[in-house]
Amino acid sequence: MRLGASTCAVVVATLLALGVALAQDESAQKVVGTWKGKVELLDEPERTLVIKSVTQQAGVWIAKVEYGPTGQKLDAFEGRVEKHRGATTLTFSISTSRKVELSLVSQTELRGQLKVSDGAGSWVGRKMRLLKTGDKS
Repeated sequence: MRLGASTCAVVVATLLALGVALAQDESAQKVVGTWKGKVELLDEPERTLVIKSVTQQAGVWIAKVEYGPTGQKLDAFEGRVEKHRGATTLTFSISTSRKVELSLVSQTELRGQLKVSDGAGSWVGRKMRLLKTGDKS
């Protein structure tokens, strides 16, 4: 039995897509765990981010997260995990006027910003740095 060029192309494309999906799955799963750190310029307590899971839904990686001041009850949110400029990123909204945007810079460090709306359509960023304190949520 001979396989045509188009059949071979389909097989190769499928294998490449599976490889990309697997690589995205591995990088998305690296953010799962407990992270702690501070928000620059805020005189508030340390922050805790718990990324409970990352699952793919309709081609989009969705993270189940809990976030808030360390030692207090954390609030639950849903975020997106994506590849952006080669880095794994996590974004989630805390409210209509506050959102978090983080990038995985190493196996144990997330960096990014807490963005706060200025009420006029722009966002003011506050630098964030979180270190991984546990692999499981």
